[in-house]
Amino acid sequence: MTPALAIRFAMLVGVLLFGGVVLFIRRSGTAPPMPEASQQMLLLMGRLLWALAIGGCIVLYQVVGRASAARAAQLHIIGWALGESVALFGAVIWFLTGTPAWYVPGLTFLVLTFLVFRPRT
Repeated sequence: MTPALAIRFAMLVGVLLFGGVVLFIRRSGTAPPMPEASQQMLLLMGRLLWALAIGGCIVLYQVVGRASAARAAQLHIIGWALGESVALFGAVIWFLTGTPAWYVPGLTFLVLTFLVFRPRT
């Protein structure tokens, strides 16, 4: 297993495990309620995170094309981290609000970053 594959595997498994824990807690009904004002602030922060992650990935994609192989490998990891941050934030929103609508798109974005920022062979 290459180091890049191990990193991507660890990121994906971490997000999936967190999602599984949230699913278990939400189904058991032991999650604490969250005030409406806090939910609105959390959703605003989520939108901001999505915008920054998408913008960051666009910039990284342009920079990776001109970078050396060693620098590109570092930038790929940053791109994957942007994808992971959106997926983890979706799981946090699901845990705190009970709304899974942010988790699946975040997970999809993570997988897309894996496809866009593939290591050079």
